[in-house]
Amino acid sequence: MVEDQSQMLSREQIYNEVWELSLAGVARKYGTSYGLIYKLCKEVNVPIPPSGYWTKLNFGKSVSKPPLPNSTINEVAIPRSKTPRIRVQIIDNGMATISKVKLEDAQQDGNAVSNAGAGPEYVKDDDSLEAGWDTGAFSRLYSESACNSLIDRLTFLNEVERSKVLSIASRIQIPHERVKAHPTVAAYKNVVSDWNKNDKKEIGAQRSRQNYSSYRSSPPFLAGVISKEALPRVYRILGALIHAIERLGGSVTDSLTFIVRNESVSLEIYEMQDKIDHVITKSEENQLRKYEEDKKRYSWASKPNLRKYDYVINGQLCITINQNQSKRFRDNKSSIVEDQLVILLIEMYEASEIIRKDREVREEEHRKREEAERLREERRKRYIIEVERTAALTNLAQDYAMACKIRAYVSALESSHKGDDLEWIDWAKKKADWYDPTIAREDEFLGKREHEKGKSLKSDHAWW
Repeated sequence: MVEDQSQMLSREQIYNEVWELSLAGVARKYGTSYGLIYKLCKEVNVPIPPSGYWTKLNFGKSVSKPPLPNSTINEVAIPRSKTPRIRVQIIDNGMATISKVKLEDAQQDGNAVSNAGAGPEYVKDDDSLEAGWDTGAFSRLYSESACNSLIDRLTFLNEVERSKVLSIASRIQIPHERVKAHPTVAAYKNVVSDWNKNDKKEIGAQRSRQNYSSYRSSPPFLAGVISKEALPRVYRILGALIHAIERLGGSVTDSLTFIVRNESVSLEIYEMQDKIDHVITKSEENQLRKYEEDKKRYSWASKPNLRKYDYVINGQLCITINQNQSKRFRDNKSSIVEDQLVILLIEMYEASEIIRKDREVREEEHRKREEAERLREERRKRYIIEVERTAALTNLAQDYAMACKIRAYVSALESSHKGDDLEWIDWAKKKADWYDPTIAREDEFLGKREHEKGKSLKSDHAWW
């Protein structure tokens, strides 16, 4: 039971413990909240580790610790929370996950990080390590150079995301055989079982998804390439990976394709096969015997085409990511696939980044093609408009030229005193005005002339 009283500590002691244990560590030590310790340090001007400090420290990176500033404050009071704080080990679907500090009730301090009114909640800190992402587990599993190599492969992630991935990857655990399978895996078992029941490939034939090319459709994931004995093991491996991916904010589709950072990352899992000399079956012996008999009587007798080798499943699993055969995770003398899931998960994240970049390149190329097509179409339409405007201009000019010719002719008649027929002169001038697009006079019989149109379109009467 935690006593409801404050504990007096020197300002220097608070400073030392915050930089040795972290804010969350000090809060746990004195049974108070992370928010209270954070607020207290700010009030008494005690420097706190910046975001990413613990990640760098655990991976052997260089870090700096600022000195404790001078202050007139010598001692500070750390209030204890009335609510007991207990450390619990969360068991999810039979797999031990990261230990977290669970609050039995809401934090008293308003600055403590919690969900008000949401009931019991887990402490959330501003640093991934303080929130429970123990990246130090990586340094315990791998050498310093190996750790640095893995960190470098995830540089496309920000520091918090990278720390979270490394932490969860280092804690992947295979569920026990008696643990209930992940719902998606449980449903997918029926897909594999139904396909395998109808598989007509003969015993001893080479088995891979590529070897089913003669089938109407490729077998679904895991079907035809994993023995009945090895399938439970594969399902447990997938369960462990799904559990880790879901904790990292990803998901899995009904066909067991992983969604990592909103990108589809697919695995190929198959069982290795040993190549041995083919053992003649009784059926093949009968075929050979019949061939020998037929050969004595018929020249057209055809020798049976028997394969030279048999392929025997040996129980060794192999996993590739996105069918990248250059990088395989397989059972070998030094380790089994289950021991390589840490690296596999990291490479799945690496693959998601490659897929993202490839997708963005394709999308950019598609955007450029669409833009080029849009510009071509825009130019085509503009060309048509220009052709039509130019033709209209030509037609207008031709009509204007005709109007000028008529007026010149009428003027010549009037000057020569041969145009005494005033009625005809008036009629001719009106026709000139009808032709002239600048006047566009409407004719009593011919109507309005459509000056922009070509000669054949201006009227039903082709002669003008």
